[in-house]
Amino acid sequence: MILSLLITRILLIELGVVDYGIYNLIMGVVGLLAFLNSAMAISSQRFLSFFIGARQEHKLKSVFFSSVCLHLGLAIIVLLGLEIAGLFLFDGFLTIPQDRISAAKYTFQCLVATSFVTIIFVPFDASIISNEKLVFESIVSTVEVALKLASAFWISVLLESKLELYSLSILLITLAIRLIKSFYCYKNFGECRSLSLKLFNLGIFKEMSLFAGWNSFGALCGVAKNQGLAVIMNLFFGTVVNAAFGVATQVGAQVFSFSSNMLKAVNPQIMKNEGKGERKSMITLSLRATKFSFFLLSFLLIPFAFNIKFLFKIWLEEIPEYTIIFTLLYLAGTLTNQLTIGLQTAIQSTGNIKLYQSIVGTILILNLPIAYFIFNLGHSAYYGLVSFILIELLACIFRLIISKRILGISIKLYYQSIIVKIVPPFILTLLICSILAYFLPDNFIRLMIIGFTSVIIYGFMFYRSGMDAFERQQFKKVIGKLSIV
Repeated sequence: MILSLLITRILLIELGVVDYGIYNLIMGVVGLLAFLNSAMAISSQRFLSFFIGARQEHKLKSVFFSSVCLHLGLAIIVLLGLEIAGLFLFDGFLTIPQDRISAAKYTFQCLVATSFVTIIFVPFDASIISNEKLVFESIVSTVEVALKLASAFWISVLLESKLELYSLSILLITLAIRLIKSFYCYKNFGECRSLSLKLFNLGIFKEMSLFAGWNSFGALCGVAKNQGLAVIMNLFFGTVVNAAFGVATQVGAQVFSFSSNMLKAVNPQIMKNEGKGERKSMITLSLRATKFSFFLLSFLLIPFAFNIKFLFKIWLEEIPEYTIIFTLLYLAGTLTNQLTIGLQTAIQSTGNIKLYQSIVGTILILNLPIAYFIFNLGHSAYYGLVSFILIELLACIFRLIISKRILGISIKLYYQSIIVKIVPPFILTLLICSILAYFLPDNFIRLMIIGFTSVIIYGFMFYRSGMDAFERQQFKKVIGKLSIV
C-alpha cells in the first residue's frame, strides 16, 4: 500500500497532470473493456475452492484445465475487442491534447498487452488463493509493486517518452511476475501439472461458462461504475479532472487492499465450507468477514479523512483540482460497499448468482446515466461521486434482500451481527475526532493526536461491543502468541 502510494506521487510529479490524467484515462478504458478478467478470476477461484472443500481431486483437475481453456479464449476476445475499440477512441472520442495522441496510442497498446498477459495467467492466481498460499502471494505482490516503484524512479532520469516507457515497463513486470507464479503452481499443485485434453469435462466447462457469464455481467457493471465514470468525466471536464479522479481511485484501491487482503484468507474458507455442505458455518464466516472488513477499512479511513489536506501536501508535490473532495467521496463509497462484502462471497459460493448479478449489476451501472445527466445539467464533477455513494448504498440493500432469498440470512441476523456491532463504535469515534479536528490546527500534531485517539477509542470500542465472545477469545490467543515471541 505504501509503495503504491509512492508510485502515484512519483508519476504525478514526473508525468505531470496531463500525462498522468491520460494514463489513468486509458487505464479506465482498458479496465472497462477487460472486465471479463475479474469475473473469470472469481469463477475459477470459486470452483477450485469448492472442489478442494469437497475433496474431489479429479474434478479439481478438470476445473483447472477448463479454466485455462476459458481464459485463453477470453484473452483473445478481449484483445480483439480492445483493438477494435482503439480504432475509434483516439479519433475525437476521448478528450486528449493533440500533441499527446501518439503517446496515448502507445500507452494503450502496452496496457492492452498487459491485460492479455494478466488474463491468460488468471487460473494460476486463482489456484494460489484457493490453496491458501498467502505468504507466497504477499511476497510476490510486494516484489511486483516494488518493481513498479523502481520503474517510476527510472522514468525520473529520462528526458522524454516517460509515459510510453513506463507503460512498457508495466507490461514487462506483469509478464515476469505471472511467469514466476505459474512456475510455483506447476511445482506445488497437482492440478496445475495436469493439462491434458483427457481432463476436459463438458459438464464442468458449461457450468463454469454459465457462472462466468453472469459474473461477467456483474463485473462489467462494477467496472463501468468506476472506469466508465472516468470516461464520462473526461468528456465533460478533460484530462485534469481525470488526474484528480486517478489519485482518488489509487488511494481508494490501496486503502481497500488493507481489508481485501483479509478476504483473500477468508474467501476460500467460505467457498470450501459450502463445498463441504456446511451452510451454517459458511454464513457465520461471511458475516464475520463483512464486520472485520468494514472495521479494518474504517480503522484507516478515520484518521486519514480528518488529516487529508495535510497528508496530501506531504504526499503530492502538485495536488490536482478536485483531488481532496474526490478522494473523500470515493472512500465513502468504498466503505459503504464493505457493509455487504462478505455476503457477495457467500452468494458466489452457492453458484446461484443469476438473480444476484442481474439485479445488483443493473443497479451499479445506473451510476453512468445518472452521472451523465448530472454533468449535462452543468453540475460540478464531484456530483458524479455523490451518486456513486447512493448507488452503492442501494446495491447493499438489494444484496441483503437477495441473501435472504438465496442463503436464508434473516434481516434480523444481519442487523444484530453487523449494524449493531460496527455502527456505534464507528459513529462515536467520528464524533470525537470531529471535535478534536475543530479545535486543532491542520498540522503534524493534529495528525498524531487524532490518529492516536481514533486508534485507541475505535479499537477499544470494537473489541468490547463489536466482537463476540468467540472472537475476543481468539484475539487473546493471537496476542498471547505474539507476546511469547
